[in-house]
Amino acid sequence: MTSEANGLDVEAQDSPRLQQLIKAAEDIKLAVRRQDGRETPVGTRAMRTRSKLLEAAARLFTERGYLNTSLNDVAQEAGVSLPTIYQYFADRNDIVATLAADHALRMLQAGADDWKPTSGRLGLRRAIAALVTLYAENSPFFSLWQVASHVDERLTNLRRDFENQFRSNFARKLRKGIELGVIRPDLDPVEVARAMNLMVQSYCHDVFVVGARHGDPTPEPDDVIDLLTTLWADAIGLRELSATTGTGTLSHSGGVR
Repeated sequence: MTSEANGLDVEAQDSPRLQQLIKAAEDIKLAVRRQDGRETPVGTRAMRTRSKLLEAAARLFTERGYLNTSLNDVAQEAGVSLPTIYQYFADRNDIVATLAADHALRMLQAGADDWKPTSGRLGLRRAIAALVTLYAENSPFFSLWQVASHVDERLTNLRRDFENQFRSNFARKLRKGIELGVIRPDLDPVEVARAMNLMVQSYCHDVFVVGARHGDPTPEPDDVIDLLTTLWADAIGLRELSATTGTGTLSHSGGVR
């Protein structure tokens, strides 16, 4: 299957698209106050109230779950009236979208942008570490993100575009690695990027989100990073770039170099 068949342009420069996605996330979390049918920018005092509402909602969503938390619950937790909430948020989905967009901004800049194929396993480990750390430190968000992306079209689009951007960026770098001789030449960069992205996401979600929800023992993030780095590096046949020849040389260490 080719990259064109997937609708991903692995040759395109991803930076402008990344900036568009960041702008989309920023637009979602934009702070405005609605009163008397008008929207006005949020001042310092109002921003404190808005932040208090978001913190209260985040606590309740974590403790009770999104579906079991009402706007009345959020108002009581924050110590404000229900009409006050409607000054800042249109509905419960708007609160979720704002919380999710805030985290999405960090997701959009993690992982792929830090990886250079010529940096070997250490470079790959750093890129994977950025993603694993996000999951390990923000497991409640990822549980919320999963629900929110199905109830708010803005987040559905943001999540889809983010995943396409992430895969496209990795595919472009995989192709560069193939050209430099540090990655197996028989691989389709787009399909490998798709598979590896799903592997990292699914594994981290199961370990840090689902497992934590059920009270399962959580492995150390470093152990997860090492495991995923080994699986990924071995799958793509990642070679260390020779300082003398400028070509890839296979590492037989079996571990992270």
